[in-house]
Amino acid sequence: MHKKWLYRLILSYLPILFAVVFCLIILFFLTLNEAMERQTAKANGVYAENVLQIVDTTLRNLETTTIKSLLLDDQVSSYFDRPGQLDPYHDYGVTEVLLDFMSPLPMIDSVYLYRAADGKVLMQHFSSSLPDFGDRSFIETAMKNTGGPVWSGIRDLQLFSGEDQPKSVISLVEQVPYFSGEQGLIVINVRKQSMQALIQDMNMTNTEICLKDAGGRAFAGADTCSDPQAQEQVVSRMSSYTGWTIKVGMARAEAFSLLSAFSNVWAILGFAAVFGGIAAMTYISHRNYRPIEQVMSRIYTFGADRSSGWKPQSKGDDEFSFISHALESLIEQTNSYEKQQAEGILHRRNQLFKELLENSGQVSAEIWSRESERIGMKGEFAGAVVGIAEIDFYEAFAADYSARDQALFKFTLRSVIQEIAEKEGEPLWTEWIGPGRLGLLFRRFAAGATADGAEKPLMIAETARSWVKQHLKFTATFGISGPAAGLSGLSDAYRKAAGALERKLTSGPDRVYAAPAEGSSPPQAEGMDVLVQAIGAVPQLYRLGNDEWRPLMERIFGLLAGGNYSKEDIVRLLQLLEAGLSREMQELPPEMKGIWNNGSLRGIPQSPESFEWIEELRGELLASLEEMEEALRGLRMNREQYTLANKVREYIALHYADPDFSLTHAADSFAMNTKALSRIFKEEIGENFVDYLARLRMDEAKRLLTETSEPVQNIAERVGYLYPMSFIRVFKKLEGVTPGEYRKERSGPPHGERQG
Repeated sequence: MHKKWLYRLILSYLPILFAVVFCLIILFFLTLNEAMERQTAKANGVYAENVLQIVDTTLRNLETTTIKSLLLDDQVSSYFDRPGQLDPYHDYGVTEVLLDFMSPLPMIDSVYLYRAADGKVLMQHFSSSLPDFGDRSFIETAMKNTGGPVWSGIRDLQLFSGEDQPKSVISLVEQVPYFSGEQGLIVINVRKQSMQALIQDMNMTNTEICLKDAGGRAFAGADTCSDPQAQEQVVSRMSSYTGWTIKVGMARAEAFSLLSAFSNVWAILGFAAVFGGIAAMTYISHRNYRPIEQVMSRIYTFGADRSSGWKPQSKGDDEFSFISHALESLIEQTNSYEKQQAEGILHRRNQLFKELLENSGQVSAEIWSRESERIGMKGEFAGAVVGIAEIDFYEAFAADYSARDQALFKFTLRSVIQEIAEKEGEPLWTEWIGPGRLGLLFRRFAAGATADGAEKPLMIAETARSWVKQHLKFTATFGISGPAAGLSGLSDAYRKAAGALERKLTSGPDRVYAAPAEGSSPPQAEGMDVLVQAIGAVPQLYRLGNDEWRPLMERIFGLLAGGNYSKEDIVRLLQLLEAGLSREMQELPPEMKGIWNNGSLRGIPQSPESFEWIEELRGELLASLEEMEEALRGLRMNREQYTLANKVREYIALHYADPDFSLTHAADSFAMNTKALSRIFKEEIGENFVDYLARLRMDEAKRLLTETSEPVQNIAERVGYLYPMSFIRVFKKLEGVTPGEYRKERSGPPHGERQG
């Protein structure tokens, strides 16, 4: 027997073998080339991020040094507090502070202070008025742009008209005071050459770096950004701190070019082989296919002519499966038609259910009457109640169980609710309206449309909730609306049920929530500004180790739970708290800051979908804060400065009533310099010595004013003031009212006395 057919088939498939081999070779070299290019780009990106991080760290350190050495310096603060006063000795002291600040920082070109009240500019070697100052335009722009960036871009600096050539600098602008800037500015000018040297020190062989400011002006590194040939190898990163952009370009290795050329040659040869093989296979296969094609054509023609309407379904099938399908298709087509009919009804039921809940106003009575007969539903909607059953913690539910188990649990939940409703004689229509939400429509027959209101649906929901909790491995929360007015009122009832379900956010899962009655309104919570103010106060109290942060955090969560805040609002507010804590904790000493940076702050949601109950967040957040506070407290107790500051605080509590008590007196008692003691007290306690002493005296004075009837003069002496007028002046400055007015507001008019 000749095997011509076998040989023809072998010859038909040989081109496929060659095509596969060539394709694998091509893919190998192309993949290798792309992998090497990705590694190059990744290395450039890592290097760019490291360089940008070093630049940001250098500038942040300079800003921190400026705040500690200048912004918080007593002489500098006094300079801004005394506008219009001619005091050469005091100005000399301020210039000494500026020189001391600049001496360890060679990258700084100049420093000057601008006082807005009288337009005076003071530098380390001279002073000037704003109209005569060479950098006047920069100062005026900085005073207007109070919310702008801290660091400027590259700019030309000419301090006075006599200079031959302006200098290229970048400037750090600090407002005085820190948050408002109404008193003036502190401007630190850094040499452009210093930044160039910093970039050059970090440069690597075969690497080009370009640093540009926010305006796109290059001032450090090589200007590779403008080189068209290097654009494909340039990696760009932008600093969130300064807005500057760094671009790193690594010269393309020769291996890349060789590999690219090599892979291109193979690609050409491979594609040529593939196309040639395809052409040969097509021609040979076409000749070998003719006998089968004739058989297939006869079967197809026969099927198309049949009166039953049967036709072969797919020309893309294998020839032998096509023939087999022709023999079985009539039976399968009949079964398929019946199945499609059943599935169409189920799909239409689900679609109509969603239309009734989401857009019932567009479904007329005639359409509903026609559709109800088609899908087999009865009943009217006067007094109908809408409910929603939601599986609690659905993300965890979906992660813990397979798709098959999830379907089984959902079927059980739906069946239980249906069975409970049937036992109560309540017609119920249920459909899944979301991955974890089951819609409930308690219909009414015309005979008793509004007899029970929402009482029976609530009872059914509570029974189902209890059964699910007892027998299944998850819980469910229900939201139930009030009775709907009719067919057009179902959408409003559905929105009320969804609103009732949202109360799970503040009151917790595994409950049944009823929509409020018509005409009632939810309780009004305190405004967003109160929450933001409380959130802003917690980070500073926490950084100072003040236990008042705990009750303040409890109040914040109480406000969140009692207000009508959405999940998005809660996420934004708690992320605001996280940012404030991170910012404040960066002011701690390095070893304490390390505890914070290495700790884990839990309970801050990253998205509205990541939590369901606000109590989840409260427990985790407070627990993580207390864990890190315990570690910080242990470190504080071992620090000598913290121990000394606490001893000074205790000493103030014992001697604050002494009129002669002062910072000098306390420094002498502890054998310390007044400036050093003041600095340590401010760093560890978070408040100036004088302010702390005045506040302590005023707290005791307020207690005596409200609890006793002693004259103001006696109270002044008891809290450390020899002269009543001094006491009254300080009291009014801190409290906004005089001692007499304060006592009157707290105690009210005496009994039997008329108010004039």
